[in-house]
Amino acid sequence: MKISPLGALVVALGACSAIVFWIVGYFVLPNQVTHRNFAANPKIQTSVSPTSGSTGQGATGQGQAAWYALDKVPKTLDLSITSKNGDDPMNFNGYSKGALKITVPAGWTVNVTYNNQQSVNHSVGFVPWSERETPNGQFTAAFKGSTGPSDKFQSGVPQNQPYKFSFVANQAGKYALVCGVPGHAAGGMWDEFDVVANAKAPTITTDQGTVTVSKTA
Repeated sequence: MKISPLGALVVALGACSAIVFWIVGYFVLPNQVTHRNFAANPKIQTSVSPTSGSTGQGATGQGQAAWYALDKVPKTLDLSITSKNGDDPMNFNGYSKGALKITVPAGWTVNVTYNNQQSVNHSVGFVPWSERETPNGQFTAAFKGSTGPSDKFQSGVPQNQPYKFSFVANQAGKYALVCGVPGHAAGGMWDEFDVVANAKAPTITTDQGTVTVSKTA
């Protein structure tokens, strides 16, 4: 059977149309239709930025927590350290065994307000790093006045009886904040306190990242 020129043209146009539709369907239609390899698709860029947190325990750039701030006096850091109720009784602001690191520039003053929210006596003081797990409560103050009142540091304070003390972090090095009640530091109630000679501002580091202290109380 012979095909007329017109018929041949129709067949050719039909074939071309089928090819065009196949190409469009494969490369343009959604993956669910074409079954293309998802891994081969280019990543979609978005202009939506992460929302800043308010706890200060996230990565760099998140909001500042309420327990640390710059004092109105220059080169002074205010810390509100709390032994919170929770699954781990040996904690400072919920952290223990070095999970929290506070870094200050050398020569800065540190104002500490300590509050114990637990029924067991606790305290806080800043001591040499080598003493962070001392079992008998015989600690050495890392800086003059850095363990606060000796009676409160050694025996701890009852629930919701806060006290304050201040010291100057005048020597660069690695130190620890510990509970002075015998056995508590050995039980994990310690975190890290670093003094850095060339630091520009205090920082707070947790497993969520590092935050620079930039706001005034």
